[in-house]
Amino acid sequence: MSNYFESICVTIVTICRNAEPQIEVTMMSVLQQTYRNIEYVIVDGESTDETLQIVNKIASNFPLRTIKVISESDDGIADAMNKGVLNSSGDIIIHLHAGDSFIDKNVLDQVVQTYIKLPWRWAVAGSIVVNENKIATHVYRPLNDYKKLIKKNFIPHQSTFLVRDIFDKHGLFRVDMKQAMDYEYWLRIVFAGGERFTILPFNTTYFLSGGRSSKLFELLKYLIHTRKSLRSWGVQLSFVEDAIFLGRVIAFWCYAEGKKVLISAIK
Repeated sequence: MSNYFESICVTIVTICRNAEPQIEVTMMSVLQQTYRNIEYVIVDGESTDETLQIVNKIASNFPLRTIKVISESDDGIADAMNKGVLNSSGDIIIHLHAGDSFIDKNVLDQVVQTYIKLPWRWAVAGSIVVNENKIATHVYRPLNDYKKLIKKNFIPHQSTFLVRDIFDKHGLFRVDMKQAMDYEYWLRIVFAGGERFTILPFNTTYFLSGGRSSKLFELLKYLIHTRKSLRSWGVQLSFVEDAIFLGRVIAFWCYAEGKKVLISAIK
């Protein structure tokens, strides 16, 4: 069992660009994991600040870890995420963006143990959402019913672990989507690909809120594309369901943004 446990390679992909304030926390949470067989792929989009220098300095302090650093221009978030996959060799892949981090040093040990006990195709754990002041605002909890993905995205990509074969079988993230590319991917592999996920009964990451997903109107545009895709895969949807779905997104966005303002005002 021990030999099999250690033979499973976990690839962590971190994409970043001008992430000087956040990259160290993310990298250290990965490189200090107690699980030994990890591959760390960092995809930098030609940062113009000190991000790359920080990455290389930290990497040099962990000579026994397998670390790949790629720094070149890209065509957005999805393209960078895809580069991470294409430059990886692990059995299990997770995307942990700059600013996000594992909650403790034993996360990957726990995840691999669940994989050994019940080999899953992809597994999803909880993620604690924090603001720029590192204050927890809520917990992003996955639901145990894949059909509810039609109504909302309850899968945090920071806490999602996929076997390599899923990317081989279903392709990569859509580069033409500048937001919600992860949600589109979950929908695609579930409703077009027939994949089913396993819920892990613990939290694995801190998720830094903000970024492109805070741009509401752009987000809505891409979410409408996902509704069209669902119909093309044979999912029956009414326009009333579409309206309810988008209304929920708007309501949650207003709630989250309002809560951030309130927390900042109190502080």
